[in-house]
Amino acid sequence: MRLAVSNGLLLGWLTVVAAAALPAQKNPPISVPLDDRAWQMLVEALEESKTASPAVRAQVGLEFSKQLDQDNKKSDELKVLREAYLATLPAQSAPYNTINWIQSDILRTMMKNLGPEPVEELLPRMDEAQRGLAFDLLVTRYTADKNWDRAMDALRRAPADMWFPFFPAVTLMKALPPQNVAMRQEIFAIAYAIYKKGRTGVGSLEQMIELDWRELPREQVVELIPLLLRAAIRAEIYFIKRPPHAYEGLKAKLLPILRELDPAKADEWERDEKQTFEEVRKAGPWPSSAESRAQQSALEKPAEPAANPEPYKKLPGSPKPRAVAGCLENEPWCQQNRVEHALESTRDHLLKNEIELAKAGISRGYWIALSQWKLDTDPLDPNQVIKTLWPSTVNWEAFSIMASKISPEYALQRVKEIPDPEIRLLTRTMLARAWLDHRPVFPCPSLHSNYHDEGACIGYQAYMPRELFSWANNWD
Repeated sequence: MRLAVSNGLLLGWLTVVAAAALPAQKNPPISVPLDDRAWQMLVEALEESKTASPAVRAQVGLEFSKQLDQDNKKSDELKVLREAYLATLPAQSAPYNTINWIQSDILRTMMKNLGPEPVEELLPRMDEAQRGLAFDLLVTRYTADKNWDRAMDALRRAPADMWFPFFPAVTLMKALPPQNVAMRQEIFAIAYAIYKKGRTGVGSLEQMIELDWRELPREQVVELIPLLLRAAIRAEIYFIKRPPHAYEGLKAKLLPILRELDPAKADEWERDEKQTFEEVRKAGPWPSSAESRAQQSALEKPAEPAANPEPYKKLPGSPKPRAVAGCLENEPWCQQNRVEHALESTRDHLLKNEIELAKAGISRGYWIALSQWKLDTDPLDPNQVIKTLWPSTVNWEAFSIMASKISPEYALQRVKEIPDPEIRLLTRTMLARAWLDHRPVFPCPSLHSNYHDEGACIGYQAYMPRELFSWANNWD
């Protein structure tokens, strides 16, 4: 039987644990039911995380809240999730703000498990990126709930720039009952104004026109269709993510609309189509800042972008090798291949009950994680990503999960070898959650981490040194 949890504060949880028939040490003996041991580990981890860095504190709180949700303790879950999000706020001004990755996880969990109210409450505390995500979530949820008035109110309050929830707005337009013509027109008007101001939201405008063009202002639709077709040409020429022949597909949808609304404009487009392709090709992948929103025929080639900093140059005095294409430059065999091979072979030994060989694989994995940790913590060139996603962190988590297949006690003994207190804390938290889930959890042989998104495996993140991180995120 899992230990009962009060509906009060953390002090209440700790009191329950202390009063339970469990020994006082951190790792109770094997005779204690595994669920009770795991729950005690979670409670202790939440208390210990109060002195941890913001990302670690938030991650522990997020994992704890997921367990509370499974136990249907909504009021406690709300308190823990809110405190986890607030713990991240002091780190928002960091030079490399990867803390927003865990903030996003918290907001998504809030919306999924607790509804829109907690997300609404936190809006004044969010930066622009998180507000953008929050309004995406809010409009999507209100639309799913068919709460049209709240969905429209959220759209009106959303950032009127690149962070506007364009595609949730389209989803809302599609979902609105036929009689809600005024709402659909207002959604289009908001998206149109944002596009005119900053040329963003092209894809959503395409869908809005295709969906409801007869209800939308004729002049604006006639103005937009040539601009959207030109944007499709640019995307087809320069952006590899655009599907082949995307322009022709869009033209087949929009040109008949233009022909019905303004035959002369449609004829003009077809007459000048080849010339437009040449103009876009000469102008380059990005529209000139001087390009008119309504008249895009006179395109100018933008200035050459400033040279990016050298991404792989070693810093003076740093012994750290550079990361090149996911591998370290001095490795004869890619580090990621090494990790995945060790995980796969360890899993195979466990499935065959070859315990000593499995232990050797776990030792190998711990050694790899230790070597990565030395790179992650290099004072001359520390890893700029939050510690919850360091390769050393996720690999210690992964091989600890493997160790727990031998026995929980063996796994906890191995965790004591981790030299970083915060990574030890994260790993114990992850183990407790895995044991309480009662699922066959094995690490994923891939670069994508699923465990913290409620998947059934542990994954990895690639190492990103300081100057490469700056280079990869330099969009100005």
